Amino acid sequence: MYQWITGNAHALIVTLNDNNITLNQNAASYFNDVRYCLIGIDPKTLKVAIKPVSKADIESNRVVLDQLHKISLGKGYAKISNKAVCDYLASLIHKPLHGIKLMAHFNDVEKMLEFDLNTILEKGEETWIR
Repeated sequence: MYQWITGNAHALIVTLNDNNITLNQNAASYFNDVRYCLIGIDPKTLKVAIKPVSKADIESNRVVLDQLHKISLGKGYAKISNKAVCDYLASLIHKPLHGIKLMAHFNDVEKMLEFDLNTILEKGEETWIR
């Protein structure tokens, strides 16, 4: 009997680098209609959330402008360039961020992309995609 291997054709993948967070095409699709996002980090559980912020959210003052991060959309990816955020993530896991790839999921209830930094601590490999 065959054991089918999980593919990545529909996977939501977040790549952590020294200066930016990159979302693959599937993850970026949730940010197609926005230019800003919020990034939330729970330092106790090491869970991270990226929430799209619409123009209407900004105009109606539903978000604090100081908390907005620009998200740039490219062909097949999205990128959030923020060295301070990346440095903070690296400090939480005590590892440099050199292309660490993590699986993410989109929380339909909260409308945000979520990933878990614990995955990095649990595995001792160069990439942490499960």
